[in-house]
Amino acid sequence: MIAGVATVAVLLTGGRWVSHMHVGPLYIGDLLLCAAFLHAILSRLLSGKRPGRIYGPGVLVGLLLVVAGFRLLDVQGDVRTAARDAAPFAYAAIAYLSAGAYQRVSDRGRERTVRMIHGGLLLHLGWMVVATLAPEFVATLPQVGNTRVFEIRTDFDVAVLGVLTGLSILRIRRGRVWLHASVAIAALLTGLAQVNRAGLLSCAACVLVAVVFRAGRNGRLTPRAVFLGATAVLGVAVVLPLSPAGQRLLALNARPTSSSEIVENAQGTTRARLIAWDRVVTYTLDDPARSAIGVGFGPDFLQLSNGDLVIGRGIGVRSPHNYLVTCFARLGFVGLTVVVALLAGLLAIVFRTVRRGPPDELTSLCVLLVLSLLIAAMLGVILESPFGAAPFFWAAGILLAGDRSQRARLRQKPEQNTLVSSPQEVLV
Repeated sequence: MIAGVATVAVLLTGGRWVSHMHVGPLYIGDLLLCAAFLHAILSRLLSGKRPGRIYGPGVLVGLLLVVAGFRLLDVQGDVRTAARDAAPFAYAAIAYLSAGAYQRVSDRGRERTVRMIHGGLLLHLGWMVVATLAPEFVATLPQVGNTRVFEIRTDFDVAVLGVLTGLSILRIRRGRVWLHASVAIAALLTGLAQVNRAGLLSCAACVLVAVVFRAGRNGRLTPRAVFLGATAVLGVAVVLPLSPAGQRLLALNARPTSSSEIVENAQGTTRARLIAWDRVVTYTLDDPARSAIGVGFGPDFLQLSNGDLVIGRGIGVRSPHNYLVTCFARLGFVGLTVVVALLAGLLAIVFRTVRRGPPDELTSLCVLLVLSLLIAAMLGVILESPFGAAPFFWAAGILLAGDRSQRARLRQKPEQNTLVSSPQEVLV
């Protein structure tokens, strides 16, 4: 299978509460990731084969690691806290692991990779259903760090349900229509039962992409795909007002004079986050050094900027619920430029993949993962956490490497055509 898939499958299965399981100072995600890198290195050394041309994820991932490593050299405060702040950025290294393995693994290995992740997504749906229907039972389960077994982290967990929904929609055409349709409906209904707007937007994006993929023919986007995609959007728009998450999302456009508790909570949360983002950005811009290279790892920039006053001081929140704002505060304009360029490149790959039509199942899964987690990261603490960063960069590495290798093949075709025609020219 593709290296790192065990780490991704485990983190997608349990999310936040699984990531808090640890052995000594090392958490389960760190252990699995270290084992994946060690296995990949030993396999390459012991194979004795000279690999062909292998494309990495690109220079931007390397630049992100270099910038993060440079800021980690100047640790301020507790080393353990600084390491915790830097860990999600260091998880970008998994992109090199998945990119190389993706090009070396066989088609059978790619199928096994998808099967393992799909199994993790099904397990995730199972405990999410239990936690939604029996919260009293979850309250009796043991604690793991600052969380509890089966405790729902709505933004991340709903985004993962969106990935399962999209993957199930894609699998309907393979047979077992009722099985995959039932899974898709169960995942979507479980996600709609949660009160989280970011996760809901991720679910909607996954459904739309999956419908467009499924309706595409012969590697291209057809009018039928566009029609079914528009139908899916209208269907989601009809269902939204019936769900708690949809009511919370639609409450943003309600009148300020409304006294509804949902409206007040939704608009209050939005105002608090906007204020926190503004304070963090202002604090970072106040100092030229901070503007250029950020505060680094260790300092609690959210507290230093008083941005946590509106979100909640003293509850352990260290990120302003926006990945780009976090990158700017930690790494300044230098790091933010690299991150924006990387995300823009990924979105361009996603757009080209959707426009071309249905790709292989592994590529479709990676598109759903990248899109779902990125949307949730713009309104939550997703990519600042290992359970979100590892699956995101693993999938990003596959998409980046696949895109680079495909462009290289397209460049080689004109050269091959020229070589074929050259003997005729010699004979003439």
